[in-house]
Amino acid sequence: DSKQRREAEVRSLLDKLKPEMIALDPDTIGGIEESNKFARLERQRDIEDEANARKDAEGQVKKKEKKKMRGRSKIQKKLKRKQKNIVDEGVMLREAREKEKAEKAAEKQRQESGEAGGSGPSSVK
Repeated sequence: DSKQRREAEVRSLLDKLKPEMIALDPDTIGGIEESNKFARLERQRDIEDEANARKDAEGQVKKKEKKKMRGRSKIQKKLKRKQKNIVDEGVMLREAREKEKAEKAAEKQRQESGEAGGSGPSSVK
């Protein structure tokens, strides 16, 4: 059924065209298609390159491809974003640990650089 619909649409479009607008290439009419697969593919590639060059010259640019999210839903992203804003005990503990780590690293840096003046034992860093 879809083939018939497509055929009818093509016929109606062809009926709208004036016969003067239809032009056939006299070189291709009555010619024999090359049986060599490589030559045929090369000719096809040349035609495609020519068409692409014409498009570029006219200023037509290729449509930007849409990035599809594979396996990840938008709802999941929204929930994750909302979850970031929630402050609970786990987040508080994590922040406190990170703060302690930063202080220890700063203390270690001071000891190594010699700014502490040897106030602590030298074996512990």
